[in-house]
Amino acid sequence: METVVIKYNNVISFPEHICAAIGNFDGVHLGHQRLIDECKRHGYKSAVITFSPHPSVFLKKMPNYPLITPMEKKAEIFGGLGIDYFIIIEFNELIASTSKDKFIELLKKMNIKSIVCGYDFTFGRRGEGTAMDLQNDFELYVIPKYVIDDVRVSSTYVRELLGVGNVELANRMLGRSFSIRGKVVYGSQKGRVIGFPTANIDYKNYYLPLNGVYAVYVIVNGKRYLGMCNIGHNPTFNFAANKRMEINIFDFNENIYGEVIEAFFIKRIRDEKKFASINELLNQMNSDKNRCKEILNSFL
Repeated sequence: METVVIKYNNVISFPEHICAAIGNFDGVHLGHQRLIDECKRHGYKSAVITFSPHPSVFLKKMPNYPLITPMEKKAEIFGGLGIDYFIIIEFNELIASTSKDKFIELLKKMNIKSIVCGYDFTFGRRGEGTAMDLQNDFELYVIPKYVIDDVRVSSTYVRELLGVGNVELANRMLGRSFSIRGKVVYGSQKGRVIGFPTANIDYKNYYLPLNGVYAVYVIVNGKRYLGMCNIGHNPTFNFAANKRMEINIFDFNENIYGEVIEAFFIKRIRDEKKFASINELLNQMNSDKNRCKEILNSFL
């Protein structure tokens, strides 16, 4: 897969006709995957067109808009799905104010022959364009909503599920385990004092699940380990004003500061809480560890 960045005033014309799935694709959930499958069915080179940064950075004035799948992760997933081109349109005030007709012209300059989009897709200034506005200029394939258990699969719904800690159902909607990838950074290093050393993860602008303890498996230097992850503020020991993501990797004793690791969330096992003493915390953490091992060994 080739990744191509497009700027409004520097549009690339591709040498072959392209069938492109277009959207934000945050999460690349099962509904998104239906669009991607469709764009590979029509005899053209396949592509995914998305935007960076996420349009909400400009439209909702949210400079640190948290993402289920940052761009690097999207690229990895798209490549695994067999897409030929990953096209990233640089989203800025100019693109945000572009009329629907001008946006269509931009797509035509790129040699887009066919477009696949969701039934609720909008584009152009203030979302004035709809899928039907594309049908005169492109072969158009509009994909209906994808439903699981009578609920529409959407990025918004996945966020809601993560926001209440229901990673199991979120994973069903994604078609894979939700994960967070980040660099291991220095923390207070107090976890090792009580026998539970943790890897502190710089999660950048990932959308974090609800505070609490999770059973996770972790990829470190290409190898998989079991672990438990705490998201929150450490109210009992080593309180942190800013939310932290810390992982205790089981049966692991290596220096991985500066390494990039990825944690895959399988199940939330409890809320984060303040304990009366360090001993009470330790008893709970040992219980959590056993519970996580039980969950992960049955899952993997």
